[in-house]
Amino acid sequence: MNVAIILAAGESRRMGQPKQLLPFAGKTMLECVIDAFRSPRVDEIRVVLGYKADEIAAKIAHTSCKIVKNDRYPLGMFTSMQAGLRELPKKTRVVMLAVCDQPRLKRETVEILIEKFEKGRHKILIPSYNGRQGHPPLLRAEYANEILAMDESMTLKHFYAKHADDIARLVVEDEGVLIDIDDRETYERELNKA
Repeated sequence: MNVAIILAAGESRRMGQPKQLLPFAGKTMLECVIDAFRSPRVDEIRVVLGYKADEIAAKIAHTSCKIVKNDRYPLGMFTSMQAGLRELPKKTRVVMLAVCDQPRLKRETVEILIEKFEKGRHKILIPSYNGRQGHPPLLRAEYANEILAMDESMTLKHFYAKHADDIARLVVEDEGVLIDIDDRETYERELNKA
């Protein structure tokens, strides 16, 4: 199984309102990210919610996503990653870690990443655009227990540092792997591009 985990639990402090629900290209930002993972190559999409979880869950109830609630979201994004990784289906082989504020991520990019990950028998594969690495990284599911055992104060960078030799990067033609929308200025700029 290939499982996508979309981290959408944050408070969007810099935006001043839940960015998960902001309109973008005829949908909400979160729906745009969910759509990028609606592929035959993705068996389950998990959305991790925290701040205003019930309100956001109601807005995506029409999707087939599994909702995971993270009550520890005020302690940081790593807690949401850990919540998403708990109780993965036993047949999970690949985990994709996405963030809810990348509405320009393309489904074709997700499919290319999965294909290259499987063909190359990679352990960790990170998309790259213009020399910068982005999201979603793909990991073998065997890393889940290690990430779950890490301290909540850690970040994915700490995990990467321990596994530098396991990381491969794939150059993609999708600026959407880099663009995350944290503030009103970025939102307006990306809306114009969309």
